[in-house]
Parts: sequence; C-alpha cells; structure tokens
Amino acid sequence: MHRYTGGRLREGSRIAVVSNDALGNFAAVTPLLQMLRTTHRPAVLDYFGGSRIHELASASDLVDGAFPLHGAAPEESVRWLSAGPYDLVVNVEQTAWSKSYAALLAGSSGAVCGPCVGPGGRGELEFPDDDAGRLWLDKRWIVEDLREKHPVLDSGFIGEIFCRGAYLSGPVPGYRIPSVPCERDVPDVLLATAASLPEKLWPIERWIASVETLHLQGCSIGLIGAKPSDQGKFWKGAEDENRLVATGRVEDLRGAFRLPEVVGALGKARVVLTLDNGILHFAVASGTPTVGLFRYGIHRLWAPPASNLTVLVPAPDEAVAAIPVARVVAAVATALGN
Repeated sequence: MHRYTGGRLREGSRIAVVSNDALGNFAAVTPLLQMLRTTHRPAVLDYFGGSRIHELASASDLVDGAFPLHGAAPEESVRWLSAGPYDLVVNVEQTAWSKSYAALLAGSSGAVCGPCVGPGGRGELEFPDDDAGRLWLDKRWIVEDLREKHPVLDSGFIGEIFCRGAYLSGPVPGYRIPSVPCERDVPDVLLATAASLPEKLWPIERWIASVETLHLQGCSIGLIGAKPSDQGKFWKGAEDENRLVATGRVEDLRGAFRLPEVVGALGKARVVLTLDNGILHFAVASGTPTVGLFRYGIHRLWAPPASNLTVLVPAPDEAVAAIPVARVVAAVATALGN
C-alpha cells in the first residue's frame, strides 16, 4: 500500500471510492466518480457507501459495483473485501472504519488517496508534500481564503475538493444522480425542513409563516423527506414537520417516493425551499430552482456552485434561525418568476 501522487493509471485498472452514506455526501462524490471514469477509464469503478443511499448508488451508471459499507454488519463488510484489491482507492471519509477499510481495499500493492491507516494498521498513512496532500491535511475547509491557501482550487466546494485531492484537473462536472420520472402531480413549492444537525434547523414558526404567505400568493405546497417512522434515526426536526402538516396548508409527501423518484419529483416542482440537507443537493441535480438555507461559513463548502441554487445565510455571528421570513419568501418569489 502506498500513496498515489498523480498520473494516469495503467489500462484495465480497478478503482474504489469510499464515502459516507448521507444523501448530500453521495451527491458530492458524483463529480469525483465522473472525473475518475473519464480520466482513468478504469475497467472497474466500485463505490463503497452505505445503506441510506444504496438504492441510488446501485442505480448509478457511474459505478460498476455498489456496496453498502456503512450500516452493514462487520462480517458482511469483510466479505466484500473479496472485490479487491484495487489499483487505486479514494477515501473521502475521516472515520476510523473508512480509513481502515480503504487500506484493506488497497491491499499490499494498491495506491490510496485521502485518509488511510498506516502500514500494519498503526497510525496514519503519511500524506505527500504536494498540493493534494496539503489539501487533505487542512482541517479548515470552510475558511474564506481557502482558494488562496490552495491555488489548485477554483472554488471552496467540497465536490471540487474531493476531485483535486485525487489529482484530477480540469472543469468539475455537476451532480449526476439517478432519477425516475414521478407519475403523480407535484405541488408548486416543495419544502424540506429536516436536517442532520439541530444547528441547521429553521424555527417552525418561520416555516409556518412562510407557508401562509406562499398560500396567500396562490402556491400549492408539499413537504418532502423521509417517512415519519424513519425521520428520527438520522435527522432532526420530525416534530416540526408534523406541526407544519397540521396547518392544513401542506401536502404530506414524506416517504411517498423511493430515492430515484425523489429526484424526479423535485424536477417537477416549480421551486424547492430547503435547509442544508440531502434534498437540497437532489434538487440542484434535478435542475429545479432551489432556495437553500445554510449556516454561515458552511455554505462555502457545501453549497454547490450551480446556477439554479439561491444561497441564503445569516450574518457571520448569527444562526440559521435568524434568517428572516421576508427574505426567504422574497427569494422563493424570485425563483418562481413573480
């Protein structure tokens, strides 16, 4: 096992990518998967994600094999090692399990990009002293001057960081997420009000006020997300969702679609209004005008540089909860063309 430091892989090479299985993380690695395939033209490109996004990963034309590493029983994960070894393993996760698994996938002769345990499972595999190595070592990807610190970057977007960390140059493509047409009618505005962290949330009173304003403007509104029985496993805001549905102004579409259908449904809406969550990234991929509420600073890393995304952030010293209703409603109106 050794560090990859750039250059074309041999013909017929085998590549593995390891990432978190949050919905947004899957979206963020699709530019990486595209660039790995077009640059190296591997015989095999396998993806080790997790159970939450396995339905999407297994339907993706970007990968040859998809393995739900995160969320699987350890003994099952061990069996998947038979898919290796790989010539190149790109791991974009910092967890101990991901770093260990990356080393196992590389075997004794494979190359690794990203975090990885050291030889014999001791310590960390040292990063090279080059642009990509310094980028991986930087623990402050949200800083305003990231591009000045790392001239290899054209933006601070995490999708590009993953690509440059794998020594991939050139324009970074947009998201590419499997989509299935949605056969049912979809409201004008789709909302996604849940998120993985409490600090991402916007107060329910502001959601309700926004819904009332949009309703008075003649918009139909729907709530999209995980089914209520699953919501508390990974996301915050389930009770707020129930209160929003109880207003009678919002069609409850939680759990109504399989993941590829979610992308199709988002594509039929006129606007998506969402927090910083997986739905935001799916909406951007669908091409629908999207208004996203981000924590200040985090937006530099997690807001994709897409023309259909309007990013709203609070003041530098404020929380997402401080973003005014009037500002959100105005952004939605602009996206609607009103």
